[in-house]
Amino acid sequence: MTEKDKYTPDSLPEEFEEFEELSEFWDAHDLADYGESLTPVSINVIAEPTREYVISLSETLNELMREAEKQEGVPVGTLVNLWIQERLQQYQTASS
Repeated sequence: MTEKDKYTPDSLPEEFEEFEELSEFWDAHDLADYGESLTPVSINVIAEPTREYVISLSETLNELMREAEKQEGVPVGTLVNLWIQERLQQYQTASS
């Protein structure tokens, strides 16, 4: 029996309380050890955005944007997309 045959991975938690806990678990474990526990999914991924816009922000807005990026932990582009989506949903609701 080899060392590899003796290895048994830690049990996979049913759920994680926080994203950081999930991140720490997968930093310390190999996904290949949990293949039997994974559920196949089907997704469609758009490799590139369908439209690209260039905007100019004042220095004040840029600083606020960077603060929001740090606080939320997601890239500026993601924040902008979410905020635009929220605002357009409000607009759509108001104009219906």
